[in-house]
Amino acid sequence: MSPRRHSADLRGRRQDLGIGVRDMAAGLGIELGRLLAMEDGTATVEDQTFYRTWLSSIEGWSAGERHTQLQRVSDGGRVR
Repeated sequence: MSPRRHSADLRGRRQDLGIGVRDMAAGLGIELGRLLAMEDGTATVEDQTFYRTWLSSIEGWSAGERHTQLQRVSDGGRVR
């Protein structure tokens, strides 16, 4: 589990999961710039809530599920 799981540090939470910024944006089906705005705190409250919700879901996945989902993203898909 991420040591920052309930932290407001969204970038740190993603990094703790070992997911690259481009993979995360692709997996969520959003533009890289939008994801970066979410991580640096300049995005809308709605976008930050969206991202925080996804991070919480991903943090709850097993290592095997994370691997499966990241493979799907590498193959051009999105996380489910």
